[in-house]
Amino acid sequence: MDFTRKAKWTFVLVTILFSLVQSSSANHTSVNDTSIEMIHVGLILDAQSWVGKIVDSCISLAISDFYSRNRHYQTKLIVHTRDSEGDSLLVLSQALVLLENFKLDAIIVAENSAAVKILAELGSRVKIPIISLFAAVPSLSFSEYPYLIQIGQDESSQAKVIAAIAEAFSWRSVTLIYEDNDPARPILSNANTCFDQHVALLASSTDEEIVEQLRNLMSLQTTVLLVHMSPTLASRLFLNARRLGMMSQGYAWITTDMITNFMNSMDSSVIESMQGVVGFKPHIPASKELRKLAIRWRSKNLNENQNLEEMEINVYGIWSYDMVWAVATAAERVMTRYPHILHQVTRMNMNFTTIRSSQSGLVFMDEILQSRFKGISGGFQLTNGRLIPKEFEIVNVFKGERIIGYWNPGNGITSLMKQENHNEMNSTSSSKLESVIWPGGTMNIPRGWSLHGKRLRIGVPANNGFREIISVTRDPRTNETTVTGYCVDVFKEAVQSLGYEVHYDFIPFEDASGKIAGTYDDLILQVYYKNYDAVVGDTTILARRFQYVDFTMPFTDIGIGTVVPKINKKSIWIFLMPLSGDLWITTAAFFILTGLVVWFIERPINEEFQGSPCEQIGMIFWYSFSTLVFAHKEKLLSNLSKFVVIIWVFVVLIITSSYTATLASMLTVQQIELNSKQDYVGYHYGFVLSRAVSNLNFKNPRLKPYNSPEEYADALGRGSNNGGVSAIIDEIPYLKVFLAKYPSDYTIIKSMTTSGGFGFVFPKGSPLVQDISSAIMRLREEEKLQLVENKWFNSTESIFTDQDTRSNPSRLNLHSFGGLFLVTGISSTSALLLCLFQKSRAIIIREFKFFLDSMDSVKDYLKVQRYFTTPTILFN
Repeated sequence: MDFTRKAKWTFVLVTILFSLVQSSSANHTSVNDTSIEMIHVGLILDAQSWVGKIVDSCISLAISDFYSRNRHYQTKLIVHTRDSEGDSLLVLSQALVLLENFKLDAIIVAENSAAVKILAELGSRVKIPIISLFAAVPSLSFSEYPYLIQIGQDESSQAKVIAAIAEAFSWRSVTLIYEDNDPARPILSNANTCFDQHVALLASSTDEEIVEQLRNLMSLQTTVLLVHMSPTLASRLFLNARRLGMMSQGYAWITTDMITNFMNSMDSSVIESMQGVVGFKPHIPASKELRKLAIRWRSKNLNENQNLEEMEINVYGIWSYDMVWAVATAAERVMTRYPHILHQVTRMNMNFTTIRSSQSGLVFMDEILQSRFKGISGGFQLTNGRLIPKEFEIVNVFKGERIIGYWNPGNGITSLMKQENHNEMNSTSSSKLESVIWPGGTMNIPRGWSLHGKRLRIGVPANNGFREIISVTRDPRTNETTVTGYCVDVFKEAVQSLGYEVHYDFIPFEDASGKIAGTYDDLILQVYYKNYDAVVGDTTILARRFQYVDFTMPFTDIGIGTVVPKINKKSIWIFLMPLSGDLWITTAAFFILTGLVVWFIERPINEEFQGSPCEQIGMIFWYSFSTLVFAHKEKLLSNLSKFVVIIWVFVVLIITSSYTATLASMLTVQQIELNSKQDYVGYHYGFVLSRAVSNLNFKNPRLKPYNSPEEYADALGRGSNNGGVSAIIDEIPYLKVFLAKYPSDYTIIKSMTTSGGFGFVFPKGSPLVQDISSAIMRLREEEKLQLVENKWFNSTESIFTDQDTRSNPSRLNLHSFGGLFLVTGISSTSALLLCLFQKSRAIIIREFKFFLDSMDSVKDYLKVQRYFTTPTILFN
């Protein structure tokens, strides 16, 4: 009894003491809570998504870490979380509910949806910061939405990374596989120039639908595949791709940060299916703080949240962690500097509801924007309302994830050693990246396309008369078709020089009679209609054809030319043809004039120009005409005659040089003037003439089609007056075949580069175009192309001379040398007049001296007379 009573009293006493302690503790908490200003922050996320789970956990951890280190702070963040269930409308709805129920100071949105723009509008109206952990799509400017804070690069930056990776590995086209939703769809508008094909998948797509799309991709030639979708859908995609054999050698897979950010959290079977994938994601510098945070985050979630036990912290969690520290720090600064503002609340009517708005929004926003600290993600600093990662890291999945390089907007792709070598920053070559293990375990860079063992159906034109260029023959016994010719050999040499096998079959484009089944345009359109995979033959590269197909670079000489018969060299008067008649007469006249002037000047003072009249006439002609071969040996004494001869010798030099050049040209090239309506011009059947005729300056040509070198020779041999033609115009390769057969009878007198030569035809965008073009260039540089040409054209050197239409050899006329004759005429006339003046002056001086002598004689006579008359006077 006593024991029971004592026990009861003891229990009552303990209960009272415990109540007092609890009361004291409650009072203490009450006192502390009243001294701490609560900062209410709304958090909207998709609770079932990977991003939502990681962000929610990291924000909780950030608040715990921040206030455990800053116990003396007068403010504390209170986070009100709402689930959007991945619906954009629910994002807006939940934001309005939060604003109605709480005096919010900020809203954090962990959703990459179209609702971000609406929330940015809402934030501007209620004047509270809206913090989006994703860059808005489309991009929103800070000047238009001053209360919006965005984290991460926009889609244009991702497009640049994709383009840099494609350029680094020399991939010309990429096929995009994306999730058809708001976050993923905008990549099309930012990088469509890089994508050859694109395939959309829905989050609800079944495995059968995914397999069907992958099979369609297998039929394409492009083997570089870019995946831009949620990690959940990507996991199913890669598992099915592996089952179809698309994770094998020859393929290249690229993942954007939507997938790469969650690579470490994916199931091991998915990672096994992704071996060889190259991806990129924002770079977070390694640090002790990051390692400690990852350990604490994983430990926390292992104990509290079984749904995250297989996940690893990623960039979204790290960014949200740093952002919470920035918001908490900004809140404390506002409380310290402007304590009265935090308590001011206003209510706003939004038509259908009333929400509470904080008066501290603008000050709070300014404080967040001014945040500067070293966070887990590196240096934390907002620029124009954005936290932009400084660079992306490029990773390769092979038995884990390893970094192979970096990319940043200023320098493009950089190597892992960038910290040690800051000068090696400007190249986007794959040499900047570490070696990549591609699907199938190979280190050979995928070409980016594949024929998948397909045999190409190559159309060839039926016989066109020029068998050396392309020829189709059929064995009547075996019915086997054989295709030969220059074009075929060039194609075979080009394909053989490629680093991979190309299987093909030649299919003649012919009708039942063995003739070409239409025009060359019809043949090329067969590639456009996908009846043929390519065309090999004498297909001319024309601008209008590029709207349907692509051409390789030309493998023949480009342009068109004109062939005429060579001049008749048996004429005995051919030496007179270089100069016109008036020029011959004028030249002869000046020869005689020059001889007369020199003779007139030299005869009085030079014995070699004196003698009998016959000798003097002979000297006039001999001296003048000997200057033609510079054989004059007579010594000139007068400077005037020397001056005349110097000018004349110069004129003779010009005339003789021009005569020699013109005669040499006329012996090899005959000039035709197709100005008469009686002249006919032949051309190759099917050749486009309109531009050719205008470019070669033919006037009123009468045209006749021909189909073989033999027909060309027959028509040129008969000439226009006998039912033939005066000239043939055609593309250079055809003319080479013709001149190889008739090298001594015909020649090219005109050529113009107005056609693109022959090229091989492929469908638009075919990757074979560049590879075959490169092979043709190698064949040209190695002179193998010339060897093939020599084989079929029987020529080892140029068999024609290019002549511009304005420089064809024509007879030289007087007008061409008018200036020279004017100079020599003036010089000879001036010398002659000066000589006459000197002679007349000498005569006048001589006569004047005679007069003076005569006057002296008169004076002497007068003196004598005066002498004899003086005595008479004296005597008288």
